[in-house]
Amino acid sequence: MSMLKETLNKFLILNGVQAAVVIQENGEIIESMKSAITINKDVQAALSIIMLDSKVTAGQFGNASLSTVFIEFTDYMVILGPLIEEFFLVVIAKSTANIGQITYEMKKNQDAIVAQL
Repeated sequence: MSMLKETLNKFLILNGVQAAVVIQENGEIIESMKSAITINKDVQAALSIIMLDSKVTAGQFGNASLSTVFIEFTDYMVILGPLIEEFFLVVIAKSTANIGQITYEMKKNQDAIVAQL
C-alpha cells in the first residue's frame, strides 16, 4: 500500500467515513480509499464543479483563502479541503459522522498528504 493510501486510510477508521479522496479540480482522482461507496464519473464531475465554484465564490469575497467546503445531504456529507494549487482532499461521510473530528484530521494530515503528491 502506498504512503498516500495509508494516510487516506486513517480517515476510514473514523466513525461514518465512507471515502477519502485526493482529487484534482478537473475531477481526476489521484488516490482514494473507500468503504461501501462507489465514486463514478458523475460523482467525480460533481466534485469538480463544487471545487471550481468554491474557488469562484472565494474570489467574490475578496480572494478569501478557501479552507473548507461542507455540503450536507439527507444521508451523507461531503467535506472538501484544499491541499495545494488544484488538489483537494474530499471526505464523504454519513450524516451521523462527527464533522469536527473529520475536519481536525483533514488539517492534521494535510502536510503529510501534500508531501506525498
